Amino acid sequence: MALSFRHQPYLIVKYLRLIFEGADGKASISALTHYILGVAERSEEEFKAIIENTDLEIIPDVMSTLEQILTRGRKEGMEKGMEKGKQKERILHLLKTALKFPEMAAVDLADFTGLPQETVQDFIAITAKGDKDKLLKYVQEELLADIPLNAEEMEKLQELVEKLLAGTDR
Repeated sequence: MALSFRHQPYLIVKYLRLIFEGADGKASISALTHYILGVAERSEEEFKAIIENTDLEIIPDVMSTLEQILTRGRKEGMEKGMEKGKQKERILHLLKTALKFPEMAAVDLADFTGLPQETVQDFIAITAKGDKDKLLKYVQEELLADIPLNAEEMEKLQELVEKLLAGTDR
C-alpha cells in the first residue's frame, strides 16, 4: 500500500494505520518507517507527531526506529559542525602562518595546517596578486564555503588578510 501511494504522500499519512497493520515484525516495521520517511514528504519530527496521535499497537517499534533515525541525524549534524569548526581553524591557521612565515613553501604550509597542498598553492597564488577583495572572497567563498563566521571572526579574518597583503606581522 505504501508503495502504491508513493506519489501521493498525503494518502500514506491518511492510511498509516492500514499500512502498518500489514507490517510483520520489527525489521518490517523499521524498513516501512524508513520508506515512509523517504516518500511521505514529512520531517522525522512531523512523522513522530503523527505516529504519537494514532492508536497503533506497534507505536513503540515505530517510535524506536524514529528515535534511532533522529539520534543518527543529530550525531551526523554534530560531526559536520565539528568538521566545519576544524576547517575554520585550519584556514585561520593558514593565514596566521603565512603572515608569520611568508617564505614558507606551499608543501610545508599544507603539512603544517593540515590543508591540501593544492588549496595552499591556490591561496599563495591569490595572495601574490595583492588584491584584498579577491583574497577575502576566495577565503570566504572557497575555503570557508558554508562555514559561518561570527562578527569577531570576520573582523579577525579581514585583519589577517590586510596584514598579510601589507607584508607585516604586527
